[in-house]
Amino acid sequence: MAARTFFSSGGGAVAVFWASSLSVGLAAFVVLAVIARTASAGGVADASAVLSVSFVLAVVPGAIQLRSAASAAEPPREALSVPAWTWWAAAALLAASPVLAAVLTVPAASLALLAVQFPLAGLAAAQRGAAIGRTEFARASASMGVEAGVRVVAGVALGITLGATGLAAALVLGTAAAAALGARWYPGGAVMATGAVIGPAVSLGVLMLFANLDTLAAPRLLEAAADEYALAALPAKGVFFALFAASWTAVPVATRSVTARALLGPVAVVLALGLLATAAVGLLRPLVVAILGEPEPTRALLVTLTAAMSVAAALATVLAMAIARGAARAWIPALAATIALAGVLLWVSVDPVELARLTLIAQLAVLAVTTLMLLRTLPRHDAALAGAPQGVS
Repeated sequence: MAARTFFSSGGGAVAVFWASSLSVGLAAFVVLAVIARTASAGGVADASAVLSVSFVLAVVPGAIQLRSAASAAEPPREALSVPAWTWWAAAALLAASPVLAAVLTVPAASLALLAVQFPLAGLAAAQRGAAIGRTEFARASASMGVEAGVRVVAGVALGITLGATGLAAALVLGTAAAAALGARWYPGGAVMATGAVIGPAVSLGVLMLFANLDTLAAPRLLEAAADEYALAALPAKGVFFALFAASWTAVPVATRSVTARALLGPVAVVLALGLLATAAVGLLRPLVVAILGEPEPTRALLVTLTAAMSVAAALATVLAMAIARGAARAWIPALAATIALAGVLLWVSVDPVELARLTLIAQLAVLAVTTLMLLRTLPRHDAALAGAPQGVS
């Protein structure tokens, strides 16, 4: 019952949104795969780290999109403008880019370009949120399709010659194209309240930092082996972002569920799909290696890292559902684990498989704790898994 409700909760509109959302993320991975075939030693790790930073920064646009969709879904159904502080944040990031680049050992120009992208991404997100709230899914899909197309074309052209910096430039161009298209439909309205963005942004930010900590740390920790880890991260992160879209469709299930079985249905679906994806990546390693090229990641690394990212996707679903049910601090376990894992990695020497294994252990631990927090939002007599097997109210 819960699984059926999960899959049918948004119908065709959710399918369109899911597919268009995936196209934007997959475009970046396509460019990264091209860079992997052409970059010199260390270039793949640099590009992977830059992509991870872009994912972490994307949490604010994600929160803006959620708030804009909620505003457009109710009268007067207006499209909101992004908060002014996003431009100040971009300026601060631009100023800090040389220091951050030294910490992450990536080109400073690539982080400067991501600073330029940041407010543009917020603008495009506000426009897409307006489209989603008004159920104008064709416009939301067109925006994402334009961004994905520009990312691929510009990313391939610039990534081959400029590596990580070219990838960052492609992200800027794709986002700018989407924002320009959206401005034709949604010129903007009242400025979005800062408080409406902060809560979701903190949750998404902690989640993305936790999910990408390994690839951010890999260039410094693994040195010569960092490229192998970055190549293994391509299919693993692809699985994460493919399953991450489930967190959007799980929210309606969360608000209606009255039993543990119904509440955990979407989580079980994501874990099952992640298990299938992990098995597929392991079985298809020769094909993965043929596509990605040298250095060849081992089967153990591919399977362990894909399993870790599958668990991270389930955590994203649990976190979204917990927030929807009022568990405002559900992100605390992920933050604590991020700090703990970062501390461990500062003191130990690891090889690629060991780094993936530590990431998997941390993800499993946080998933267990956050799931318990989700279950505590149920009435006490329903919080046990052995509760009555009702579906969704």
